[in-house]
Amino acid sequence: MSSSTDARTSARSWRPLSTKSRILGAAGAAALVVVAFSGYAVGLKHEQRTNVLTGDFYVGAQQATGDVDGWVYGIVDSVSWVDPEGSFHQSGWPTCLDTVGTTVRATFGEVPATGPQGSSWRQVVWVDCRGAISR
Repeated sequence: MSSSTDARTSARSWRPLSTKSRILGAAGAAALVVVAFSGYAVGLKHEQRTNVLTGDFYVGAQQATGDVDGWVYGIVDSVSWVDPEGSFHQSGWPTCLDTVGTTVRATFGEVPATGPQGSSWRQVVWVDCRGAISR
């Protein structure tokens, strides 16, 4: 193959994009930006924020019930918690809620939840035993 043939083949394979190709490419890039931004905006709208509250919990066997500002909060079996020394536990029963029959003032985090049929509640997602007080 001669060098002149190589030059002609290279010249034919490298052509500037047509106006139509440029417009389609720009439209595709713009569509991707719009989709990405829309997904981000929807995620922000549905972001759950944890509300931090302090309340008195009546302690039962692996369950505790508290009433704060007209809402009743229940904790059953297992929840994320911080022990009195500040160590985080992903699950289990908080040591500050160990003594059945007592009332304990503790800080906790809750998030609003909605069930499939529209019922709503506030789910306790963590308990902080640092500074918890038995009453």
